[in-house]
Amino acid sequence: MTNTGPGWKNPSFPPGQLLILGALFFIPALSPSLFGWLSGLLAVPVFHLLTINGYKIGIALLRSSLLLAGFGALLTQGVETFFFSLTLVPLGYTLFTSALAGESAAKSGGKGVIALGLAWMVFWGVYGLLAGTNPYNYLLRVFDVGFQQTLELYSAPEAGITPEMLASLQQITNSLRETIPKLLPGLLTSMVILTVWINMAVANSLMARWGGAGKPPWGEYSTWRLPEQLVWAPIVGVTLLLISNGVLQRAGGWLTLVAGLLYFFQGLAVVIALLARWKVPVFVRIILYFVLLIQSYSLILLAILGLSDVWLNIRQTSKERYNNE
Repeated sequence: MTNTGPGWKNPSFPPGQLLILGALFFIPALSPSLFGWLSGLLAVPVFHLLTINGYKIGIALLRSSLLLAGFGALLTQGVETFFFSLTLVPLGYTLFTSALAGESAAKSGGKGVIALGLAWMVFWGVYGLLAGTNPYNYLLRVFDVGFQQTLELYSAPEAGITPEMLASLQQITNSLRETIPKLLPGLLTSMVILTVWINMAVANSLMARWGGAGKPPWGEYSTWRLPEQLVWAPIVGVTLLLISNGVLQRAGGWLTLVAGLLYFFQGLAVVIALLARWKVPVFVRIILYFVLLIQSYSLILLAILGLSDVWLNIRQTSKERYNNE
């Protein structure tokens, strides 16, 4: 049997994969409080299943696995979580077709963002109709109530907070309650992009190790690069944020937030490329990644680094610059 995937083959129908994929979709529905986060990674096994088995067998396995998981979710009354998990299936399929076509990481990611964004819009739209509520307004209320409850918790006498600290906390809380609704569209868009990026990065790494082809479908992460035309996104965003007001200023904030996240990913690729070029030991790299993760300003620094790479070609060696001249 010839595989239709990009270079990986599997000679027989693998029932073990059916059970594994079914279990992965069933576990979040079984215990959403403990394993709900797993729903955001389910594009990875879908991509893996389709890639190593090819389209025909992969779709058959996927269909059977989802039916099995759906039956389990129905028995455990976790149907809502299961249906949300299904929104990651279009993303996994989109990434599979993009890898099959040999498309770049940036183009594949762009298609993935569209696929996941549409899937989430459909899910929350249907959910809102059935529940008789507006999901967007409900999310705003959840944020507002959360801020109120946090402030009340720290305002209690047993919290032991000084009046100065309490006044500062109240000021920060009021600022967040005013800012979050203005930035929410940008935050939701960033959540879609972040989910796509995580699934792509994990799928790319796993296929390099276990896919049987010996190389990742989108190349090493250190080579991932955004289209040069995208550099106008942060420029326009910051400009609107500084010189406009009202709706245009809010749109500038959304664009700046989204562009900052995208160039953070590129900045991370630059750091990985430099550490590999300098042959930094693995344990030192892990420490550096951990420091970047816990530092609140690392997002800004890496975003600036990623943006600088557009003009400075930081990842390019001196020899490569010389050859290109």
